[in-house]
Amino acid sequence: MTIERLIFGFFLAIAIATSASAASVSGSRQSCIRTAMAAGSAALGNSAQLNRLYERYFAADRIAQLAAGKDWSRYNESQKDAQRERVRKVVVYSLGTTLASYRGSRVQFLGQSGPKVRGVVIAPNGQRSVITWHFVGPCKFVDVSIEGYGSLVGAVGKVSSKR
Repeated sequence: MTIERLIFGFFLAIAIATSASAASVSGSRQSCIRTAMAAGSAALGNSAQLNRLYERYFAADRIAQLAAGKDWSRYNESQKDAQRERVRKVVVYSLGTTLASYRGSRVQFLGQSGPKVRGVVIAPNGQRSVITWHFVGPCKFVDVSIEGYGSLVGAVGKVSSKR
């Protein structure tokens, strides 16, 4: 898995134009994904806007906890803050800077199972990637996975639990 592929899939899934084709995906989930993608496209190159979108669409604390795994309970407040900041940087800076080349991609929704929505993202060059958006709450993402490449939670990694 390369971070570039994860970055591609993640923001591709969050910030580019979509087209819905699967009736099995709830209208509210489709709307959330479409709205997040449109807002992300409009915010390209504007770190202040990307930070606001990060706050609006990502369950940052939960992502930090999932990425840390069992180490989270051993983290002191400074380590927890460092983990939270790591999540923010991955989403806002790493993912945001590679998005521009993926504008114009299409998303075909495949289905929904509980809080997870699956779709196929078709890039302008024809490349297809299967994406799973994992929601927590009505319109917050706790993870985004690209089949064969990994997930946002996996890309974040952990801070050292040593004190």
